[in-house]
Amino acid sequence: MLRIVTLLLFGLTPALAAATDLEATARQFDHPDRYRVLFSRLIDRGVHPERIQALFTSEKAARRDEKAVRLRTDTSEIPKHKEREREANKRYVYEANLLVDSFREHGPAYERMEKEYGIRKEIIGAILLKESALGRYDGFDHDAFTVFNSLLDGLTVGPNAPRRLQRRIPRLLDMAEEQLVSLVLYAQRQGFDLADTPVRASYAGAVGIPQFLPSNLDHAVSAGEGPPDLSRLPDAILSAANLLRNKFDWPDRMLDFQRLENLGEIVEAWLEFDEGNASFAAATNADGQRLRRFDKVRSDIPNISYVATYVRAIMRYNYSSDYALGVLQIAERAHRLQEKPQEG
Repeated sequence: MLRIVTLLLFGLTPALAAATDLEATARQFDHPDRYRVLFSRLIDRGVHPERIQALFTSEKAARRDEKAVRLRTDTSEIPKHKEREREANKRYVYEANLLVDSFREHGPAYERMEKEYGIRKEIIGAILLKESALGRYDGFDHDAFTVFNSLLDGLTVGPNAPRRLQRRIPRLLDMAEEQLVSLVLYAQRQGFDLADTPVRASYAGAVGIPQFLPSNLDHAVSAGEGPPDLSRLPDAILSAANLLRNKFDWPDRMLDFQRLENLGEIVEAWLEFDEGNASFAAATNADGQRLRRFDKVRSDIPNISYVATYVRAIMRYNYSSDYALGVLQIAERAHRLQEKPQEG
C-alpha cells in the first residue's frame, strides 16, 4: 500500500494542483507508483512541483541506460567482476609509485587531509587510484540521473527469478529512489538545471575522481576558494577523507603499517579461502545473503583482527572484500616505497 504522504501528493493546495499535473507525469512511466512516492519525497524536502514536473517530463527523463541496468542486474557478472578487481589490485600495487608521485605533486592537500581527518595519505591515495587512476581515467560516459532513473523505472523481478536477484532488485529500487532524491536536492542547492546539465558518472552512477554516489555529494570539500569540484584531485583528496571520517566512521587511530607486515600472507590465505560465498569481515553480502567470515574462521593468523578493522571501514566506501584488501595492499606498498633511500 502506498504511503499516506503519497496519497496527499496531488491535493496539497489548489495553487499547486493548478500549477502542475504530477499525476500525469507519474503515469508516463512504466511504474507510476514508484514516481508518486519519489515526487512526494521531493516535495516533502522542499522541491517545488513545477521543478519536479519540468525535470521528469524532460527529454533526459525519457532516456534509458540499458547498459547500466544490465550491469547492475546480471548476477553472472559477479565472478567476472571479482576477477577484474583482483587483477586491478595486482596492477595498482605494481604501480604504487604513482601514489608517491601524487604525494609530491599534491603535498599540501595530503598534509591538510591527514591533519584534519586523521587518515593516512596512503589510504586516500590508494582509494583514488582504484576509483579513477587518480583522475587519469576518462571513461565515465554515463549520466548519474539517467542511470538511477533507468533503474527506478526499468527494474522488475518475477517469482521465478534467481533468489539472489529477488533480493537484489528491491535493494536497487530503494537505492535508485534515494539517489534520485539526493541528486535533485543537490542540483537545487547548487543552482543548476539537472534536465540540461550532464552529470558524468560511471555505470553505477558514481561521480568524479572519488566516485561519490549522489547521496555522498554533501561530503565534498573544496581545497581552495569556491565550491567543491570532484574532478580536481585536491578536492577529491579532502572529500574522500571527509566521507570516510564523518559518514563511514573511520577508526580513530592512525593506521600502523607495522601491523600490515604479513598482509601478503593474509591476502594469500583469503584467496584460498574464498569460494564465492565468503567475506573477509562482513556477515552478509550487499544483497543480504549470509557469508562465511574469513576473519573469524582464520583468527589464528597474526594481525587478522587489526586488518579486519580497516577492511570493514574501507568496505563502507565500496562493499567488496577484494576492493578493501587492494586498498590496503596499495597503501602498504606506497608506504614502503617512501621509506626507500632516494638515489642521487
